[in-house]
Amino acid sequence: MVLLEELSDVPTSNEEDEAYSYDDDSLTPSMVFDQIMGPTVMLPSHEHPLYNHGNSNGHCDGCPELRDNGLFGYNCHTCSFTVHKECAESSPEINHPSHQRHPLTLLTHGLPLVAGDDHCRLCGEKLGRLVYHCYICDFSLDLYCARNPLELVVHYPKGHEHILTLMPRLIRFTCNACGLESDRSPYVCPQCDFMIHQDCIYLPRVISIMRHRHRISRTYFLGLEDWICGVCRRMVNRRYGAYSCSICPDYVVHSKCATRRDVWDGRELEDEPEENDECEEPFRVVSEGVINHFSHQEHDLRLEDGLSNIHEENMRCRACVRPVYSVPFYSCMQCDDFILHEACANLPRKQRHVLHNHQLTLYPDDSIVMDFPMTSGVFLCSACDRLCSGFRYECCNIKLDVRCGSISEPFNYDCHPHPLFQTSLDSKICVVCKQESSYVLTCMDCDFVLDFKCAILPNTVRYKYDRSPLELCYDGDKDMTGNYWCEICEREMDQKIMFYTCEGSGPTIHIDCVLGDFRYVKPRLHFEFNGKKWEVALNGINRPGCYKCGFRCKGPFVALNADYDDCTVCSLSCLWKGDTLVFESKRD
Repeated sequence: MVLLEELSDVPTSNEEDEAYSYDDDSLTPSMVFDQIMGPTVMLPSHEHPLYNHGNSNGHCDGCPELRDNGLFGYNCHTCSFTVHKECAESSPEINHPSHQRHPLTLLTHGLPLVAGDDHCRLCGEKLGRLVYHCYICDFSLDLYCARNPLELVVHYPKGHEHILTLMPRLIRFTCNACGLESDRSPYVCPQCDFMIHQDCIYLPRVISIMRHRHRISRTYFLGLEDWICGVCRRMVNRRYGAYSCSICPDYVVHSKCATRRDVWDGRELEDEPEENDECEEPFRVVSEGVINHFSHQEHDLRLEDGLSNIHEENMRCRACVRPVYSVPFYSCMQCDDFILHEACANLPRKQRHVLHNHQLTLYPDDSIVMDFPMTSGVFLCSACDRLCSGFRYECCNIKLDVRCGSISEPFNYDCHPHPLFQTSLDSKICVVCKQESSYVLTCMDCDFVLDFKCAILPNTVRYKYDRSPLELCYDGDKDMTGNYWCEICEREMDQKIMFYTCEGSGPTIHIDCVLGDFRYVKPRLHFEFNGKKWEVALNGINRPGCYKCGFRCKGPFVALNADYDDCTVCSLSCLWKGDTLVFESKRD
């Protein structure tokens, strides 16, 4: 009590003055906990004391609403009960417009066991521990729908020409606007035999999506033909609503697919004039075989024939950062190191893409300005997660290297007989690398799934000074005899994973061993990553040890620390690691 005696004559004007000695025998552990966590409140909705919860942006036991702005709520440390403030303070009984026959009672421990449905009657979300319920009608609402009742009558001529009335009951129906089945609370028009979800009433009439070059319009009847959705590639039921193109008579999209966040930009275009979709050409023709490219306007570029015996790995295209090899390319007439493949020189300056709902703009490599943490001179491609230094397509928060940015539908893959499509936002396992990815291309005829980093692999590569290039080989669905070993890392090959090989008696090599993690970064490039300066260099014949993982570097390129000697990194994952050094190098 010495501390209290010393402070007894001091005015208590702030919280620091109201100090307690936790060594006082009169303070129990629960009292100390209460002093740390703050005051508690007792509410009729819960049997334990509730503490103030300053950031109620997670799961609420009363409603499905997620908060991103840190609204005030309550939390129980005894039973992990968390609620928004308005949910915790809900009235014990209410009269709700969607159930006017009986009052609804607030239940504090979830629905009774005899309840026939454990989802909200209006929104269909799973109900929590706090729920409004009518025992007579077995009618239940979550607290968000109780606070925000749906309109009983809607008159919205753009959605339907007649008045729509809410039917708040369990009834299985198919929405006339989107063609999806539901089991509760449609809006109905009896005179038209018309039923619709509440959200579908306000679907836009005219929109533009990145999957199609023309605007598309909402319709409730498609005609008698068989239709395939232009986004998900599934059948479209002609008896229900969808979006169609007035210019392309065979293009149709499901209502829900057309308004997906990665497909539609959220703009209603019914009353807006048509926009010009043309973009500026990537280069100006100076003379025959000579151009002036927008990325190198200070000098002209001359078209060169492919060099059949080129093996200089440092001679790379500035756009895709792949070796020149034997394809035609443009080279600067004054600079020694500015080269563009002929195909890369023709890349459009604006591009529609399946991964974004706006047009992407092409930027050259000298304008790389990244908002990625502590990265300069390089960028991480949003689709393949590779470190890149070439040209990029960019918009909003997405950045794609020109390989991923040039992928369009249908995507024809040399190692698969059917076309591939980007159909959904669901993560899937790539059949080539056996890794899960958010961005994948899917075959609609079989179970083949391909992620973007495998889709952009070059079909052929050169290894050392072999005359014949190595080709991609994928025999995951075939029986192969014998064992295969990687010539670089000397490990046995998994025959179900793609690799590079040469017909006959040529070598077999893992993809990462022959290409490496720095395959899309220009050799001799200096860049910053996580606050450190690095340089990309050719791997030596003795394969130096990585100072992060300790293993011998396998790939054709390594990253050298510009501030320290003999600090070599073999992969992107090692760039991410901390500064713990491995002093003894290991062999694979």
